[in-house]
Amino acid sequence: MKLAILGGAGMRTALLVNGLIRHSEELHFDEVALFDNDEQRLSIMGGLSKYVAETKGAAFKVTFTTDIREAVRGADFIFSAVRVGQEESRVHDERVALKHGVLGQETTGPGGFAMALRTIPVMLEYTKIINEVAPNAWLLNFSNPSGLLAQAMNNYGHCKVIGICDAHAGMKNALSKFLQVHHSRLQVDYYGLNHLGWIPKVYLDGVDQMPALLDRFEELAKSAHVFSFFEPELIRNIGMLPNEYLYYFYYHDQSVNHILKTNETRGEQIVQLNRPLLERIAPLVREGKLAEAWKDYNETLDKRSSTYMSKETSGQLHNIHENEAPAHSQFEEEGYEGLAINVIKGIHLNKQQVLTLNVPNRGTIHGLKDDDVVEVPCLVNQNGPTPLTVGEVSDLAMSLIQPIKTYERLTVEAAVKGDYQAALNALTVHPMVPSFTVAKSILDEYLQVHKPYLPQFQ
Repeated sequence: MKLAILGGAGMRTALLVNGLIRHSEELHFDEVALFDNDEQRLSIMGGLSKYVAETKGAAFKVTFTTDIREAVRGADFIFSAVRVGQEESRVHDERVALKHGVLGQETTGPGGFAMALRTIPVMLEYTKIINEVAPNAWLLNFSNPSGLLAQAMNNYGHCKVIGICDAHAGMKNALSKFLQVHHSRLQVDYYGLNHLGWIPKVYLDGVDQMPALLDRFEELAKSAHVFSFFEPELIRNIGMLPNEYLYYFYYHDQSVNHILKTNETRGEQIVQLNRPLLERIAPLVREGKLAEAWKDYNETLDKRSSTYMSKETSGQLHNIHENEAPAHSQFEEEGYEGLAINVIKGIHLNKQQVLTLNVPNRGTIHGLKDDDVVEVPCLVNQNGPTPLTVGEVSDLAMSLIQPIKTYERLTVEAAVKGDYQAALNALTVHPMVPSFTVAKSILDEYLQVHKPYLPQFQ
């Protein structure tokens, strides 16, 4: 079985390959093909990935190429982790929005919008190629903003697409640890959009634990960072447990102020970690000192993981994961990669299971269109994912779901057609953007600063 990875020069690629080794015999991988158009970075990540596979006795070979047709030809599954414009464009996304007092986070708000404008046309071109040379492949999208890209590719793409996000799995694992039970004993309901979802019910042996969790929320927040950003009063008022990214909606002003206080965005943190790492390990890879490069790589990515969401939530750089295992040890049950492997097992091995994924609604959530991509539990087997009916959802949740889905539809149209009016309307309706005037200023600056990546608007 062949697995292709789009964006194979990404910083997590070698960790992904390391995790795949544990599953290669069960899934019978014989090739993992990395594709990227950045030849220099691909040679580094490709060389490190080949080293990991060879030294750990992987059953598959690692190949890497700048030719996407070669990478995806004959693939059974394809992971997408592309970043158009790389980390520097993310910094522009954040800084332009912050100039106007708006959060520039890369998965939602203006930051996610800008990233979607750059990424959607590229991914649609890739799906055309996939349809030609790997028509039976499933594309599992990790690329941010995941929900928006899944929406675009399901509406305009040419292949079978599933949006992947690990937020629900992380929340379930946090709840199982807090309740001191194995996660298999819990049924954790969930609904919403990517990075805009809620847990309304938590069943343990058929009994809903949500009333007790709300009563004990202070304890839960101390035990799990994914819930630690929220005040007990808010949680008890809404009566549900929110995805951690809802912090940016419920505490927008606070998150902006925290970033401004430290005068450093998450994108700038990533640049300051990634660029020096690449500079250090590039000569090591060229000289064959791969064990040394692998050690430096692991240590740096653990540091990167430990600072996630730290400045937005506290205004300080601190380790919010200090009681958790390093990122590279979470592959089995957590992370985008772990979820993607479970999807592959469900489809390839017909190992029927329920996983929370980004798929077309098809009546799952009342009040949304059938082709609206939603994030809900799905039954996964050899036929792919089938969303499980949610029905009516909380008015408090729908008050955010509806405007964000409108924003997503408009953003897709803007990205595909180069439609300035659709782009302006998308930012105007987003709850984080305070006015039409601010929306227009942000859009015009994005079109200027990202001009090389937005030919559809020229």
